[in-house]
Amino acid sequence: MTRALASATADERAAFIGGTPRTGLVGRSGVVWVEGPDARSFLQGLLSNDIDGLRVGASIPALLLNAQGHLEAMVQVHRDNEDAFTLVTGIDQAAIVADRLTGLQHSEALDVFGPEVADTVTVHGPLVADGVVAFDGPIPGTRTVLADDAEATLAALEADRGAPGLLEVLRVEHGVPLVGVDTGEGTLVHEAGLQDRAVSFTKGCYLGQETVARTEHRGRVNRVLRGLRGSTAPTPGAEVRLDGRVVGTIGSAAISPVFGPIALTILRREAEPGATVDVWDGGTALVCELPFR
Repeated sequence: MTRALASATADERAAFIGGTPRTGLVGRSGVVWVEGPDARSFLQGLLSNDIDGLRVGASIPALLLNAQGHLEAMVQVHRDNEDAFTLVTGIDQAAIVADRLTGLQHSEALDVFGPEVADTVTVHGPLVADGVVAFDGPIPGTRTVLADDAEATLAALEADRGAPGLLEVLRVEHGVPLVGVDTGEGTLVHEAGLQDRAVSFTKGCYLGQETVARTEHRGRVNRVLRGLRGSTAPTPGAEVRLDGRVVGTIGSAAISPVFGPIALTILRREAEPGATVDVWDGGTALVCELPFR
């Protein structure tokens, strides 16, 4: 059975972005913990962003790649104290992260715990909350907090619970890819458009770094993350064709109150913005730059 696409009303969208009282969007994430005197150096040598420069109480997005520089997971790294880190990722990526870190862990001064599943609450605007694991939300202008209890966290933030599908709608509208959904085996960082969001080009070596650096220097990839706008509900996993040739596959999809049926897909470069492609229902869709405008 086909899963219903995320959707939201214009009023629900407006209430979250600037409404009173505040609205909090509840989600679920996977969590992994890395602790011990070697935790910082271990993560610095594995992840794409600069863990050395992360202060206690702060967070930063980072990518876990394989040796070929292909995407395996995206994580939010929160530094709990000098020797302890919380890694928050998608539920489907949590086991991948835990298994990868455990397999590469060869120090007695390091422990990897998890994965576990936890609630998250995302709000629009600044978040004033001490002693919690908080990080930038999946779309610009939002903050997300890891919650032991979603209802208690909403109460502490003085926020009403928002529409259940709204966060997914906003993520697709803003063109933020979800690793494992909008990417596949062999997807490069630059193909997913994550190089400006989750990569440091000034830190030292990390797993997969040579491929990322080479792609950045070359300045071009053959596939690019794009948006699609159609007239009917997108089908995740469906092929996208240009002039009869398969140029991509539908990843995330949603029904936006602003843009209508939309989807994310990594397309071959010849499917440029403004092109019309054949899509999920035998109809057509317009290739769009991201975020949708």
